[in-house]
Amino acid sequence: MKRKKLLISVLVIFPAIVALGPSTAKADILVYDNNKQYLGILMNLESDQIELFIPSLSSTFTYETHYSEYCGDELQAFFESNDCSGIPYSEDPYPVIFDFSPISIEGFYKVDYTNKKTFRPGSHYTFNCECQENNFFPSAEYYQWIEVKMPFTTPVALPLRFEVRNRAVVIPLN
Repeated sequence: MKRKKLLISVLVIFPAIVALGPSTAKADILVYDNNKQYLGILMNLESDQIELFIPSLSSTFTYETHYSEYCGDELQAFFESNDCSGIPYSEDPYPVIFDFSPISIEGFYKVDYTNKKTFRPGSHYTFNCECQENNFFPSAEYYQWIEVKMPFTTPVALPLRFEVRNRAVVIPLN
């Protein structure tokens, strides 16, 4: 009986190890600023931006190393009002933190999944961060942006520093 259980375990575990082997990361890269502030876990790094997962907020944050002069896809803020005042809403329920500082809303925000509302937006921010009355966004379900306190002070001190933290992959035998 023990031998049969062991054989079944090997037949289950071996393919899992092969499948999860070299292609699965076994470490996290922790990111710190030059003042030794912990910023988060590295998700993506490009020449002009870094994407971090912030565990305490259960969200990702994209930090741009250069100033972006347009809101572009980085900002999706819709309002019931015609002048971009009041509560900001997102069209998408993604766990992403945005810095609203290029516009009249200050601070960092993320989507609150429990506060969604169906309405036709009265206004939204354009690609160049200007408020515009809505002429084409339909009535739909929108998610409220809520302000969050970042677990580190901004602006972050450059250069950034990286540290590798090993993770163990645990596969139960029963």
